[in-house]
Amino acid sequence: MNNQVINVAFIGGGKGCYDILHHLKYYPPVHFKPRIIGVADPNTNAIGRTHAERLGIPTSSDYRPYLQNKELDLVIELTGDDMVLADIQANKLASIKVLDHVGALFLWEIIAIQEEKLRLEKKVSHLDTMAAIGEISYRMTHELRNPLMIIGGLVRRMMTRIDLPHGSRKKLKHISHHVQHIEELISDICDVVRPLKPKVNLIDMNEFIGSWCKGVKTEARLSGVAVDLEIDEELPAMYIDRSLMRQALWHIFENSLDAMIDTGGTIKIKALLCWDYLHIEFIDTGGGFRELSTSQAIQPFMSTKPGRMGLGLALCKQIIFDHGGDIEIVSEKNKGTSVIIKLPITLTQPPPQPPEY
Repeated sequence: MNNQVINVAFIGGGKGCYDILHHLKYYPPVHFKPRIIGVADPNTNAIGRTHAERLGIPTSSDYRPYLQNKELDLVIELTGDDMVLADIQANKLASIKVLDHVGALFLWEIIAIQEEKLRLEKKVSHLDTMAAIGEISYRMTHELRNPLMIIGGLVRRMMTRIDLPHGSRKKLKHISHHVQHIEELISDICDVVRPLKPKVNLIDMNEFIGSWCKGVKTEARLSGVAVDLEIDEELPAMYIDRSLMRQALWHIFENSLDAMIDTGGTIKIKALLCWDYLHIEFIDTGGGFRELSTSQAIQPFMSTKPGRMGLGLALCKQIIFDHGGDIEIVSEKNKGTSVIIKLPITLTQPPPQPPEY
């Protein structure tokens, strides 16, 4: 089987399809090479189908043509519908093998275990990185903060003098502005490296996302950008830190808005219930990341914007991780960027964090 190419088609483009495609992209099999020749689902907005389109995989609303494709080796049926499965078995070529939704359930369980393992490994790696950055940042902020406070205080006292010439006051004001900017940067660094302490409460997600989207639409309208919403009507209540989650979502939205403010366009926001996860997705039609890869874009101190420290997405990542979730960026040059958040639906109060000494 080594390096053998297996042609695969997915029938059903929902959550299961999304999970499998995600794993095949980032963790390709060692002993064979799957080639996805298509994803079929009548729902054009199904998350697996839209993810396939982002990956350049052909999609269709009708699965029957795949059943007569002589190049096809395997059909993975993910609809969960016994009638669809029976139709596939009755009409497919004899050479095509079928993995049905019962077998797929077993596969999903393996994927779920693997995802949790990878999530924990990623979180440990992230914590190691943040610990190293925290040590450097602590020393830097400690050495800089006190001198800056002294400089800022002296400048402000000098500006209160009545006999100060106008030209000197203007220069002092310029100094004060830059000192304040440096103080804000130090505060941003502290926000990222300081361990977060989420204060979670049971939040109605329909109310939370609905009220947040009202502010988003107003901000976008003032910038000449449209917002298209796709929100499930019956999102569950779950335990989150309302303030931190609002901060994370708002920063991601602002990144999309910045990418489109000169050209206009549409930002699509999805909030969908996917089994035991809340799937939140931001899709913009900006230019995508040009100088940075998507993995670099989410690391601290990585930014393509002049005057920015590149800490916003790193803080978002930390907030999402502290809620047990994950964040992924999919960017296509000159097409746009999708930011995908997966939040586990937590229905019980998490145990209190141990005190720090």
